Amino acid sequence: MPRFQTVLFDMDGVLVDSESFWQQFWRDQVFAHAENGEPGLEDVNGRNFRESLKDLAATYGLPGGPERYARQFEVAAETVYGEQVSITPGIPDFFERLCDRGINVGIVSSAPADWIERVIKRFDLTPIDVMVSAEHIDLPGKPEPFIYEHAAAELDVSPSSCLVIEDSVNGVRAAAQAGSTVIRFCQGATVQPTDHTDFVANSPGELQRTILELLS
Repeated sequence: MPRFQTVLFDMDGVLVDSESFWQQFWRDQVFAHAENGEPGLEDVNGRNFRESLKDLAATYGLPGGPERYARQFEVAAETVYGEQVSITPGIPDFFERLCDRGINVGIVSSAPADWIERVIKRFDLTPIDVMVSAEHIDLPGKPEPFIYEHAAAELDVSPSSCLVIEDSVNGVRAAAQAGSTVIRFCQGATVQPTDHTDFVANSPGELQRTILELLS
């Protein structure tokens, strides 16, 4: 049996180029209002935005509380995913290619389920064997491993048989702690290895080649 039975993709920064928008949104709409200290992107990248807001409010203070800012994220997401983002080149065809090889394909994201579903529908991302949002687990999200453990359990496979594509340090750490092999990739950006990164890809073509080599 091949070592890898499943390829799991993060969404933001991997499947769609939304990271630059959200990073600026955090800076302008949230960090700028912190009452104590200066939050950084390392506090939020790759994490569920509601968990991040709760932690930021506790650590730095956010006037009006986390829910005030959460509503702004929900409103912005409609435009971001409905109009602004673009799909990583070649991904829809690559999903079909993986399916033809008998490989499970999944999306595992800190984003709410309706954001993920909007991307799936807009870019016709099929087939997908599992879709897991941070909303689907009653446990801490990335960088903890539970979301990837949950995705593997949904497919009845071991996390160690999963190849995970992540862009953020928090996402990479989550997948590695679950026991998966991790390729770090971010659409439109150059990424560096981290302590938990097994492979790095810095273009869509390199990402596909790396995945196929590992599946062979």
